[in-house]
Amino acid sequence: MSDECSGCNGLCCYDVVVRITGYDAWRIKHAQTLDYAQFVQVDKDEASGVGAFLLGDDYHALFLGKNAQQPRACTFLMHFPDETRRCGIYAERPRVCAVYPMSLRNGTVDLRDDVACKPSNWNLATLTYPYWRRNLLGYMLEWYVYQRAVSHWNDLPKASRSNITDYYNFVERAFSRIDALRTAMSEGEFERLVIHSRDASADDADRERLERYFAEVDSICSAA
Repeated sequence: MSDECSGCNGLCCYDVVVRITGYDAWRIKHAQTLDYAQFVQVDKDEASGVGAFLLGDDYHALFLGKNAQQPRACTFLMHFPDETRRCGIYAERPRVCAVYPMSLRNGTVDLRDDVACKPSNWNLATLTYPYWRRNLLGYMLEWYVYQRAVSHWNDLPKASRSNITDYYNFVERAFSRIDALRTAMSEGEFERLVIHSRDASADDADRERLERYFAEVDSICSAA
């Protein structure tokens, strides 16, 4: 946890709708030995929503559920007697949580406009910019891969995408294989995918590596 978050009171985990990817859900499920329905909230969404998938004729999206005792809070937010609050799945938290409160603006790491904690907590002059940039690029790549997976699901016949259990099964099959694909890569190979995923100046070898990876993701999702 960063020094800026050492005194966190969990404001960013309250009253926030946390949209997650299929890989976020898959990682949390397997790390916490939970079923998807125990922590995922499925709500209707617009067709243009990022990661919007079809159930029947209606678009939906995946979100983190809420805490049964604290309905405004994330289901994984832990409350301690001294008013300290901490994420209960910090190592597996969704990518959107891992990059909060930073964003990429015109390729530059910058503080978001909707920061829940005090903006003064974040000294932009002392940030480790390569760390944040890498995480933000990884976050964007994650969403791009999920969008590709969702497009394969949405192309299925209506009868094959009629209920959420079918979608959870699709997510399980697809991201189990995508995770295995990544695990089979060397650390350096996957890092190059992340770093060059939004790099217009990437060399031919890196572009070919990205195209090959996306082709394998498409093959996995079409078979899932």
